[in-house]
Amino acid sequence: MKSLKILKSNEGFTMVEMMVVGAILAVMVLSFTAYMYNVSKQTSQAKVRSDYNALKASVTTVTANVDTLNQSQYLTTSSPGI
Repeated sequence: MKSLKILKSNEGFTMVEMMVVGAILAVMVLSFTAYMYNVSKQTSQAKVRSDYNALKASVTTVTANVDTLNQSQYLTTSSPGI
């Protein structure tokens, strides 16, 4: 009789409980993925803004000091073969 009681044990989780846990985990993973995507996008936008501001400051500095530059400091461009 004892072995029959062990077989009829109702311990463990039901399929519905496991599905609920799976659904909760899926929502958490999707939320984290969306959050990380937005953080990555904001980071790249901040880098572009920083690069733009640095370039703008450089151009402003060069154009403000254009009168003080001597001939050897001017940038020259040449096309290959010309």
